[in-house]
Amino acid sequence: MVLRELPHLLTLIRVAATPVVAWLLLRGRFREALALVLFAALTDWFDGFAARRLGTSGRLGVILDPVADKTLLVVLYVVLGIVKLLPAWVVILVIGRDVVIVGGALLVRAFRNVRRFVPSTIGKVSTFFQIMLVLLVLLDAAFPNRFFLWLRNIALVLGVFFTVASGLDYVRRGIQMARGPVVRQT
Repeated sequence: MVLRELPHLLTLIRVAATPVVAWLLLRGRFREALALVLFAALTDWFDGFAARRLGTSGRLGVILDPVADKTLLVVLYVVLGIVKLLPAWVVILVIGRDVVIVGGALLVRAFRNVRRFVPSTIGKVSTFFQIMLVLLVLLDAAFPNRFFLWLRNIALVLGVFFTVASGLDYVRRGIQMARGPVVRQT
């Protein structure tokens, strides 16, 4: 294997881990699922580090890495909802926000030819708290105690707050883009 392909291989490992994590959660094997999610997080960090270090952050990585991350996060939310570790309304809120963002981006691209969508700071904060919520839910399921439950509840409140705030911010930004001029490609 060529060393320059290491970041893509790590991303593909994360993609392959996603159905395994879902299976572990559905079987109630929370410690193993937590370990695999932490391993996936490590591969995410390492593939970014390797891509920067090796200078291989090409077009494939720019697309594949966020798709792998979002796929894992969506699957985690759906399965945690199925096994009743997250309330259904939280799962609907998180996934609904993503659907609104993607739908809005497609509409703005189709009708205004906008091709660049930069994540907002509040969107990044929202994603951080969504990830923290998943990790704390898994930690509490794997090693139940009051402290983890307390942290999980704080992450739930912050995750919901920032998910709503970032969703509204993306809608506002999408409306601004839709009202702007059509971008001409040269």
